[in-house]
Amino acid sequence: MILSSWERCRNEHGLEKEHEQRETVVRRERVRDSIESLGPLFAACRSQVQHIFQNIVGSGHAVILTDNSGTIIDFSVQSDLEALFRQSGLRRGADWSEDREGTNGIGTAITEKKSVTIYRDQHFYRNHAALTCTGAPILDVEGEVLALFDVSSIGRKDDLDILAHTRALLEMSARLISRRNFQDHFSDQWILRFHQDADRVGLLEEGLLALDHNGRIVGVDEMALSHLGANDRGELISIGVEDLFAMKADKLAESLSQSGRQAQELWLAGGNNQLERNLHARLVEPASLSKHSGLAFRSNGSAKPVRRALDPVARPVSRISDDSVNVRQSALNQITGSDPSLQVLAKNALKLFEHDVPLLVTGETGVGKDSFSRALHEASSRFEHPFVAVNCGALPENLIEGELFGYKAGAFTGAQEKGFKGQILAANGGTLMLDEIGDMPLSAQTRLLQVLEQRKVMPLGSSEGIDLDIRLIAATHQSLKELCAQGKFREDLYFRLCGFTVSLPALREREDLAGLVSKLSEGRQLENETDFDPDAVQMLRNSTWPGNIRQLKHVLKTAIILADEEPIRPEHLQMGPMGAVLRPPSMGDDFVSEHTISQELGSGLQSNLQKTEYETILSHLRCAKWNVSKAARSLGLSRNTLYRKMKIYSINRH
Repeated sequence: MILSSWERCRNEHGLEKEHEQRETVVRRERVRDSIESLGPLFAACRSQVQHIFQNIVGSGHAVILTDNSGTIIDFSVQSDLEALFRQSGLRRGADWSEDREGTNGIGTAITEKKSVTIYRDQHFYRNHAALTCTGAPILDVEGEVLALFDVSSIGRKDDLDILAHTRALLEMSARLISRRNFQDHFSDQWILRFHQDADRVGLLEEGLLALDHNGRIVGVDEMALSHLGANDRGELISIGVEDLFAMKADKLAESLSQSGRQAQELWLAGGNNQLERNLHARLVEPASLSKHSGLAFRSNGSAKPVRRALDPVARPVSRISDDSVNVRQSALNQITGSDPSLQVLAKNALKLFEHDVPLLVTGETGVGKDSFSRALHEASSRFEHPFVAVNCGALPENLIEGELFGYKAGAFTGAQEKGFKGQILAANGGTLMLDEIGDMPLSAQTRLLQVLEQRKVMPLGSSEGIDLDIRLIAATHQSLKELCAQGKFREDLYFRLCGFTVSLPALREREDLAGLVSKLSEGRQLENETDFDPDAVQMLRNSTWPGNIRQLKHVLKTAIILADEEPIRPEHLQMGPMGAVLRPPSMGDDFVSEHTISQELGSGLQSNLQKTEYETILSHLRCAKWNVSKAARSLGLSRNTLYRKMKIYSINRH
């Protein structure tokens, strides 16, 4: 890219390397016109400039916003360095297009329409050799440059990791603004949000397709092009969505609308499938809900009503402004349902989360700690930034520090050649969730405490910390106070994590079972005899639900399949007299707690639930011919958990 730029400078722009180009500063009216052309987007860009500056303040860098021609329209730098940058031509109104200033982080990034770092003597002009400039363009809905973020320094010799971090930060900010512009531009269209990974739908990595009310594609963003393997928008614009996916337009709309905020799997139509796996997507209705609410597009251009499985408040919308807090909380509304105590708890948690109070989410396995944390992030002002969840119990003890804090190339034997930035840095600007925090080794706890106190993370093998801006959520089903008393958890870290405890109620304690059942059973009503047989209703209400919402979800999924559109009867629920699951598709680590099992083993496994779990494990082991790994996968358990349960029940091949 740099070589191409130098060739353009010589052959197209007629520049000479030794020649000292005179600084070009445009009139104030031109700067004002550029600002006005961005409209409301300028305020968002300026906010991002301040956000970037706060992340690098004190490091001798300037943060710059330019228009699409390379003219600087906003500028942030430490006051004591402003004169130095002005001498180098970096100031408001200066024209840094490639044909004026040669190869540089602003002009070259605009010409190439992609992010680039120009390091010191990679600049075309020799008098710019002290500069290091990283630029990331903001692209409009046509893929043209709308504006550009740049970070520049003078005289510094930053290593590649620092430059890579700066570039990633700028790319994320540029992507954020491009995405907002796309959603604003197509606010009256349907937006299809998709990714190959269901957990990344709703995050910055997702692709966006805008669809008109006939189901034709009218807009494609850069990430969508990447995910679909398309070379340019011309391949996709104006084709029907059913030409892209193996589903009729009306069925697609109905399926995705009923899924709420959960991503649904889609199959790419033959001939368009250049991916190794299918996509997961959510459909977002037009912002003008009063005009289009409850309608789905059809392939013939007409529209029909869509049966809603979810409350209308919970429907996702394409554009969320700072003052539309009620709409932003739709993700939380789905989690809290109509349970009054949980609604109050969620409201308080969101208020404290917005003020950077660390949250500790507790509750039994299966109550939805991960889902609650994700919903809290989506309902917050950081909903456009990364949400990174790390299961501390699933990481090997010898790898957890590298996974969390990252490492430089060659930091230890087996390290990746290019290093790894770590999960904490991946969450920078957004939310970090530390699931099963009670399983974190003490050595990692010590480092985590240091990171949280200093708001800096130092990758393994590095001597320089990187500033952090994260919201923190920790989750556990264990009592951290007891672990502290046993010396297994640092007390100072506990108090650092526990700014506010969110104790999620067990399913048996919730007052909204009927609403949850309706949500998880495709809109079936618990009290409607055409949906549920009265005996099945009684069985659902009497269950103690040891696996909580996770268990309820699997029970209902199985029942819907077995009922085959008939009323769900007791035999479809696959539950014993006390609500025990006879053949669970998946069992969490604490489907039956060790404590309960240990207490009652002496009575010969009298509990129906224990008998069932014992028989289920034994059956899966026999089917797998005693291959523990294969049996664990079929049960939905980790191998360690299955070994632990085999030990509790004294199960062995003999």
